[in-house]
Amino acid sequence: MSETFAGREVRTVQPHPGADNEVGRWLWAMEEVRRGLEGEVAGLDRDRLDWRGHSGDDNSIGSLLYHIALIETSWLFEDILMRPYPEDLIALFPHDHRTRDGKLTHVPGVPVSEHLERLRFVRRRFVDLLGPMSRDEWDRVRAPEGVDYAVSPAWVVFHLVEHEAGHLFEIRAINRR
Repeated sequence: MSETFAGREVRTVQPHPGADNEVGRWLWAMEEVRRGLEGEVAGLDRDRLDWRGHSGDDNSIGSLLYHIALIETSWLFEDILMRPYPEDLIALFPHDHRTRDGKLTHVPGVPVSEHLERLRFVRRRFVDLLGPMSRDEWDRVRAPEGVDYAVSPAWVVFHLVEHEAGHLFEIRAINRR
């Protein structure tokens, strides 16, 4: 095997340790997108994090990072676990998610280290709660009250991978401007 891949970077999917193989592969996918996100924003200063485009009306990178962490928390507690957020997570989200007109709330003046710590804290909680999940629970559909959909944890994790990857693309585009 070393001869076949000699001198090449080997890329494989390694299921998250301790998780069912299927669950672990999807948790790995979440972590892989997060590695890209963290690499893209590491070292950004506040001016770059708070920049809202030439018009001043675009989403800032900081607001997108806040949004990514909040959406992950929301799907975990509201849709998968169907229980209230724990106090330690509530404390991480002092800002409303959206303005009255539906735009993401601008979250200025927050250093990248704080955004990354929020993202890491939420992810640790997510993995701690879903990592030990059985395949039956992974595929079991939940129907949260007050919404017009029902979801399985498997679909939620797929959606979160897609969601974060989309915002990573957006953040990369902002950085190129």
